Formats: sequence, structure tokens, C-alpha cells
Amino acid sequence: MQEQRSEAVEIVLPRWEMLPDIGLYMDQVITLMERTFSPTLPKGEITKSMVNNYVKVGLIPRPTGKKYDREHLAILMMIGVLKQALNMESIAQLLVILCEESVRAGYARFCELVQAQEERMLQGHIDLSACEESPQEQALRAGIAAAVCTICARRLLDALQKK
Repeated sequence: MQEQRSEAVEIVLPRWEMLPDIGLYMDQVITLMERTFSPTLPKGEITKSMVNNYVKVGLIPRPTGKKYDREHLAILMMIGVLKQALNMESIAQLLVILCEESVRAGYARFCELVQAQEERMLQGHIDLSACEESPQEQALRAGIAAAVCTICARRLLDALQKK
């Protein structure tokens, strides 16, 4: 039973150092995103038109010479998880909070928070905030918890359908 719960929750996000350090063209970005999210999210969760829209609305910076770098990829990873439970306006607000210092620091923090939320869920806890946290921190934790819970619920329901 514990093993099934673990599989239902685990979201594997590559750490910053594992993201390609060379510019990728759009097709390569989509392939990377599908490979990264294939065990976590349904196929087609990140498409070319979505990425173009994210650029158009300023959610991610414009690519340099049609190539996307680590910062673009990290932001797309965060969007891919958060969009499971939040709208684009909410995601934009959380990205501002996360990436206040830098995208690299924000992505590292995001990965840590996702992992911590998964661990709490495995223990049967959903803790959205601590009393001493700022409203921004509470919103960040609640947004990540919502996304992780949504992903977990989808996985569990998919497993039930397969039985």
C-alpha cells in the first residue's frame, strides 16, 4: 500500500544542474518537457502554442535566437506543475515570489517545496501554512500543495481505472 501511495505522489523534477546548459529549439524543449513529465502528467501538457503564449504574455522571457536556456526550462517546469491546479494569473504571481532573487534560486526552492509537500502527503499531512509565514509564503505553499494534490488524485484515479 505504501509503495502505491509513493508512486501516486512522486514528482521527479530535474535539478538545475541537470537542465541542459545549451540553448534548445522549441521541438527539443517540448521533447524534454514530455520526457520530464511523462510519469507525472498526461502527454501534451506543454505544447508549442502554450510556450509561445507564455512568452507573449510575459510569463517567460523571449528566447534568444529561437533557443531556450536553463531559465526558460526551469520556468516551464514550474508552470507545468502549477498549472495542474492554478490559473495563469495565479502562476504568474507565484513565479514572481519564487524568482524574486533569481530563476535559479526560485527553481531550487520550488523543487524543495514540491519534495517537502510530497513527503508530508506520504505521512498523511497536508499542511498549507505555518502561522509565522508571510502571506506570500502561505500562498506559495498552498499553490504547490494544490498542484501536488491534483497530480496525486489524477494518478490514483488513473490507477483505479486500469484495474
